[in-house]
This record gives sequence, C-alpha cells and structure tokens, in this order.
Amino acid sequence: MRSGGTTADLTGLNQYAVPVGGIGLYTTAWGEVSRARAVCGTDTDRSAPCTTDTEEVVVRNGVVSAEHDEPGAGPIPGDTVVLVGREEGAAELEKLNPGDRVVVESRLVAADAPPLEFAVGGFPILRAGKPLPGLETGALAPRTAAGASSDGRTAYLLTVDGRSAASTGLSVRELADLIRSFGAADAVNLDGGGSSTMAVRDPGQPRAVVKNVPSDGAPRAVANGIGIFSR
Repeated sequence: MRSGGTTADLTGLNQYAVPVGGIGLYTTAWGEVSRARAVCGTDTDRSAPCTTDTEEVVVRNGVVSAEHDEPGAGPIPGDTVVLVGREEGAAELEKLNPGDRVVVESRLVAADAPPLEFAVGGFPILRAGKPLPGLETGALAPRTAAGASSDGRTAYLLTVDGRSAASTGLSVRELADLIRSFGAADAVNLDGGGSSTMAVRDPGQPRAVVKNVPSDGAPRAVANGIGIFSR
C-alpha cells in the first residue's frame, strides 16, 4: 500500500483474523460479513480477545472515500477495497484522510520459507512442532492435513478415514498430534469430511488408485487437491 510518502505492508487478503499489528485487505469477494470479526483473535490464536485499537479505510477507485475507527460490515463494491488495521497497522491507516490517493497492490509472499510455489486453503494446526492453542477436540470426522519438516526438506500428506464402521475419525487436535508424530513441524488442516481422499500410484503400476475409504463410499468430485509427481 502506497500513499504519498506513506508505505505499509499488507498482512492478509480477505483473512478471518488480521495478524496483530497488521493491515488486512478486503475485497468484494469477502461478502457481507462484518469485518469486525477480523480483529477478534489472531492468525495464531483464534480464541484471543478482540482489539479496540483499530482503523478502517475505504478506498474507491484509488481514492480514500471514508475512514472509521471501527471495522464495518456490508457488501464491498467491485471498484472498492477496504483496509482494516489493528495496533501498529491502525496507526499507519490513521495517516490517511478522505481524498488521499492510495495504490493498493497484493501478492503472496512466503515468510521465513523457500520461495512460494503453490497455495492451498486451510488453517494452521501445528507450528514449530507445537499444536496451536484452541484446536477443536470434540467432533470426530475424516481429516486431511499437509505438513513440512523443520528444515523444509520433507513434506507430509495425511488422510484419516471417518464416519464409517471402520473408523470414527479424529478431532483437529488429534490430527495435529498425529502428523507431528510422523515428523512434521508445521502443518495445516485441509478440507475433510467426504472430500478426504488419498490416491497413490505404487511403483510399477500404470495409474494411481484410492488408498483410503472415503466416507461417501467413493471419491467425491472436488475442484482442487495436492499432487506430488516424480521426474
């Protein structure tokens, strides 16, 4: 984000929780949900309290059209973006005033990791070898997770069956403990339920076959996944 002599980094795009001290960017894809939710909890602790040290700036066609002390709600037009800051991020946004011209650009940047090669939706469950606080412990369900070793050289993909006579599934906390037991230091929970499917092509075989037992009885048609291919 740039405006005159002011430059600030964005810390999230349509993110459920703006990192402490950060600035989140919200577009029309966010929908009508209140953006106040984004300043309750953090990206590392979903149960953290809400902050009152906030600032929201509405930018329409590259010009600040409004600013508020608290995040708002309602749909965001296609020609408009909303910046939500907390703590230090709020202080940066308070430098902007209606009529100021603002250039807002967003791109994915890997933090403390090798260059970003792909992105997948989910939420973190394991960081630096420790399960994140507040992970769900009650509901048992089929689960899918992806993780990496502490040196970034080993990837882990995990699928757990559930909702069947053979397996009741795991809670999110149990999923974090399981993938950690294999050697992962960082991991995310991916879409689970009937979408939890793992297919593997064994050496010498012509095609990949499903290795788990999907709770639907057969693989569900989904739009995305993670694939690993040898060269």
